[in-house]
Amino acid sequence: MAVNNEDIHLLNSLEARFSQYFGLSTDDWQRFSRQGQLARYEKGQSVFHAGEIDDRVRIVCEGLLCNFYLTPQGTRRNKSFLQTGDISACLSSFAADLPARFSCEALGNTVCFEISAKAMQQLANESAGWRNAYVKMITALALKKEKREADLLLLSPTELYLEFGQTHPQLLNHLPNYHIASYLGITEVSLSRIRAKLGMQNRYQRQSS
Repeated sequence: MAVNNEDIHLLNSLEARFSQYFGLSTDDWQRFSRQGQLARYEKGQSVFHAGEIDDRVRIVCEGLLCNFYLTPQGTRRNKSFLQTGDISACLSSFAADLPARFSCEALGNTVCFEISAKAMQQLANESAGWRNAYVKMITALALKKEKREADLLLLSPTELYLEFGQTHPQLLNHLPNYHIASYLGITEVSLSRIRAKLGMQNRYQRQSS
């Protein structure tokens, strides 16, 4: 994989983050970096579409991705936002070679490190370090999916908005309202009402303190 200075910086940052989190050796990392590659996506560019088999794991080096569903009526439902350091994979494609049911789009100019399912499985078979990392990755993706489902079923729209603010604080004022509303499963009008209500409460709390 030919790299320039910017690529080297991105890969070094990724190596530091991954090696610390997964406890990987230098040799483990070098094997990984040789098997994958950096991919660049411009704002608005599709990474993959629903119906395609996308068997790659992506680690966001910089930028912002969004996984989303489209209903038969054409309504967009945002599934997840992926920022620097986040790991993304379509588990149905990655683990079972099935078509993805959701799509992925770059919401800003984005750089990812991508590696195929086959390469990841080979690394896991050859290295104890990557075997542990592989299990951690899949577990983290499954737990994220479970939490997202529980939040949608158990939390009110206001609670969902507050949760979004805690987990994605930098996106609250960066994303257009329709993206946030789509993620919360509400309309933009409902989102505006929630924000207005919370704003009134916050002003009251400040005046009372």
